[in-house]
Amino acid sequence: MTPEPVAEAVSLAEPAAATTRELWLQIAAARGDAPALITPDGRLGFADAGRRSAAAGRALAAAVPEAGRPIAVETESDIESALALLAVLCSGHPVLALDPLLPEERRRHILELSGAALFTPQQIAGLPTQTTPVPPAGPDDPAVLIFTSGSTGRPKGVLHGQRTWVNQARDARRFWQLGPHDRAGVLLPLSFGAGLDALLMPLLNGTGVLLWDVRRRTTSGLRDWLAETGATTAHCTPSLLRSWLADSSGAEPIGSLRLLSTCGEPVHGSDFVAARRLLAPHGVCCSWSGSSEAGNLAFNRYGPGRDLPDGVVPVGTPAADKTVTIVDDDGAPVPRGTAGQVLIESGHLALGYLGDPEGTARRFRPAGDGRTVLHTGDLGRIDDDGQLHLLGRRDDAVKVRGYLVEPAEVESALRALPWTVDAVVTGDPVQGRLIAHVAVAADGWTPSPAEIRTALAKTLAPWMIPRDVVVLTELPRTERGKVDRRALPEPPPRAPEPVRGPTEAALMHTWCAVLGLESVGRDEDFLALGGDSLAAARMLAEVRERWLVDIASADFAAEPTIARLGAAIDRAHRERRRSSASGSLSRLRAGDGVPLFIAAGAGSPAASLLPLVRDLGGDEPVFGLQAHGLERRGRADRSVRAAAERAVADLRSVSPHGPYRLIGYSYGAFVMLEAATILDDLAADVDEVILLDPIFEPEQVRRLGGTGRRSTDRTALPDRDGTGQNQPVAPTGLAQRLSLAWNTLAMRALVATAGLWRLPTTLQWTVFWDLGRALLRRHRPTRYAGPVTLVLAADNHDDPALWQRIVDGGVRVHRVTGDHHSMMRAPQVRATAAVIRDDPAGSEPEAH
Repeated sequence: MTPEPVAEAVSLAEPAAATTRELWLQIAAARGDAPALITPDGRLGFADAGRRSAAAGRALAAAVPEAGRPIAVETESDIESALALLAVLCSGHPVLALDPLLPEERRRHILELSGAALFTPQQIAGLPTQTTPVPPAGPDDPAVLIFTSGSTGRPKGVLHGQRTWVNQARDARRFWQLGPHDRAGVLLPLSFGAGLDALLMPLLNGTGVLLWDVRRRTTSGLRDWLAETGATTAHCTPSLLRSWLADSSGAEPIGSLRLLSTCGEPVHGSDFVAARRLLAPHGVCCSWSGSSEAGNLAFNRYGPGRDLPDGVVPVGTPAADKTVTIVDDDGAPVPRGTAGQVLIESGHLALGYLGDPEGTARRFRPAGDGRTVLHTGDLGRIDDDGQLHLLGRRDDAVKVRGYLVEPAEVESALRALPWTVDAVVTGDPVQGRLIAHVAVAADGWTPSPAEIRTALAKTLAPWMIPRDVVVLTELPRTERGKVDRRALPEPPPRAPEPVRGPTEAALMHTWCAVLGLESVGRDEDFLALGGDSLAAARMLAEVRERWLVDIASADFAAEPTIARLGAAIDRAHRERRRSSASGSLSRLRAGDGVPLFIAAGAGSPAASLLPLVRDLGGDEPVFGLQAHGLERRGRADRSVRAAAERAVADLRSVSPHGPYRLIGYSYGAFVMLEAATILDDLAADVDEVILLDPIFEPEQVRRLGGTGRRSTDRTALPDRDGTGQNQPVAPTGLAQRLSLAWNTLAMRALVATAGLWRLPTTLQWTVFWDLGRALLRRHRPTRYAGPVTLVLAADNHDDPALWQRIVDGGVRVHRVTGDHHSMMRAPQVRATAAVIRDDPAGSEPEAH
C-alpha cells in the first residue's frame, strides 16, 4: 500500500512571519475583500476580519492588563465567535476556547485552574476602542491554552506558543494543499482543539472558512450547503462522518469537494470507502491525527487509486518538523515494524502543562537547539513505507492468559463485523480481561453478545475475544466528541461458582462453545452471559443429542443455569423417560400477583421474549406462549382463531377466573387480540391488551378497506449476518428457476405438516414463520369491545387507524426505537418495556 505523495513544504516567505498574530494580520490585509468566514447566516471578508480582530485585540489588552493571563471565550461555530478568538490572539493573551455545552463542574474547574478572564463574543465586540498598540509577541510566547478531554480523569491545561500555528499552516499547505483558491468546510466545534486548528490552518493560508454548527443544525442540509458554497475541503471527526453519511444516503457527490479529512479518533478504511461517494471523482480522503501535547502529528492521504485497509487507517507521514521515533522500554530505537513507545522530537510542541512543572518534566524533555522530545505514552510502529501506525495507549495493553493484547486490535475486528456502527474495547489489568462496548444500528439486526464473540472467533485468537460484551445503540461521548470511557455502562458482575459432577462439567464445555467463553460457573445466567433464543436452541440441541433429553427452550429459560439444567437432565435419566409434551405455554418468570401472558411472534420460541421480560421489572409471574408443535412434536394450529382458543385454554389453566393481562408480539398480537374476544364472550375480566408491532398482511389491509402497502417487507426474517443474504433474490436461468420451484414445493409440504416432524432449529422456525404469514393472510379479526395499546416500531408504516375498524374501546399508540426485530432485543427493548410499564420514556404516544 504505497502512500500518496505529498507536496513539499512551502516556505513562509509570502510574507515571512514568526507568530500567529503577525501571520494572520498580514494574510488578512493581503486577501482584501475575499470571504474569510461564511456561515448559513452571513459572511465576512478577510480585510474586515483583520481590522476588527486587531481593534478588539487592542481593547482586550487594555481590559485585561495582567500579562500572560488567559482569556476564555464562550465559543460557538459562528462568525462572532471566530472573530473573538482571533481578537484574543491579537491581544497578546493566550486564548482559551470555552464550550458553552460544558457541564458546570468541568467549566468551573477549567476557569479556576486557568485563572482565565471570561468573555462572550458580544462583550469583546462591545469593549471601548483603544489606540495603544499591543506589545509584540515572541514565537515562544503562549498563544493558545487547550484543555485535554478528560475522558479518563481531570482535564489538564496544555500551553502552545505562537509558532505552533505558523508551523501548522505549513502542514495545511503540504498535506491539504490549501491556498487562496480553496474554501474549507469546518464541521468541528471551534471550542475543540481540532476545531481551532481547522479554523486557523485555512485562514493562515488565505483560505475562506465555511462554518457549520453540527451540534445545533445537525447534518440535515449539510451536503447541499457545502455544494452551494463551493466547499473544496471538509474537516470532521469519524463519528460525525458516519452520521453524515447515514443522513446523506443516495445523495449526489459534491462536485467541488476535493478533500475530506478526519481527526479526533481512529478512522477506519470502511469509513473512507463510504466517504468517497461524497467527493469529486479525483477527491482525497485524509487521516489527520494529533494530540493536545503534540499539535499535528501525522497525515495520511488516500486518493481514488489507493487501496484502503480493512481496519484502522495508519496515521501516516509525520507532520512538518515532527520526527517520530519508536523505542523499547529502555528508550532504545527499535527496527521498523516493531512496536514500541512513540517519541516525537520537534521545535513545535506544546510549551508544557499549565501550573504543573512535574507533569511537564515527565512528558517533555529538552533536546537542545530549541527542540523538545515528547514521551507520548502511545504505542506504535513504523511500517516499511515509513507510515506511522498507532496501536493504542501504552497503559491500555492488557495481559490475558499470559498474552499481551492491544485493545485497538480487537476494536478493529469488532468494526469489521457487519452489525457494528462503533466500538470501544477496554482492559481490566487486575482480572486480565477485555470488555467490549459495541454500538449497533437501531434499524438492523441486533446481535447478542454470544453472536459477537462467535463472529470474532473467526479472526481473533481465543485470548483476544472479550469476555464481556455490552451492546448499545450508541457510545457515550464527551463534549469534545470522544468516547467517554467513564460513562460506559459496566457489564454484569461475574462471580461464578465452579461446576459440580460430570453432567455439569460436560454442560460447561457445551455452554462455552455456544457462548464463546473460556469458562462458565454453575450458577451463571445464560441470558446474562450473552445468550439469546437461537444460542439456547443450539445448546439444547446439543443436550438432546448427547443425553437424549428433550427440554423446551422456554422451560430452560425460566431458570437458565448449568446447575438447574444439569439437575433436569439427571432427573430425566433417573425417571428413564423422555418428554413428549407439545409445550405451547411456559413460565418465563415466577412471582406473585396477577400473571402476565405474552405470545411470541410466528416462528419464535417463548424464550425469545426473555429480554423483554427482564426489562419489564416487577414481581408478577410471566408466562410465554408459542406455537403448538414448535419445539415438541404436535400438529400446529391451522388458523389464528384455533391458536387463540388454545391460548385461552392455556391462560385459564394458570388463572381460571382472571383478570387477564395479555401481550402479543407480531403474529402473536393477532392471536392475543382474538383471545381477548373469546374471553370477552366468556365474561372474563380482561385487564389490558397490548399489541407489539403487529403487521397487517396486504390481504388484510384490503379487507379492512385500507389503501397502500408496505414499502419494504418488514416481516422478513432478520438479516442476522448483515450481508443481505436473507433477502429473496430473483432467479435467473432455467436451473435456478427449477431449484426455486422445488424448494417452494418442499417448503409447502413442510408447512402443511408443521409440528409433526422434528427439523433443524432454524428450518423449524422458518417453517412456522411461513405458516404464521399464511394464517394471517386468511385471518378475519373479530371485533374487540375493549381498549388496546398499540406499540409500533419506528419503521412500521401500517396506518394505525386500521385498528379502529376492529377495536371499539379505543386505541392508544406508542412509537419506540428500533425496527420490527430489534425492538424486542437489547438494547432497544428497554423502550418497549418502558411503554408496557406505563412509563413511556423514549416512546412517542400518538393520538388516534
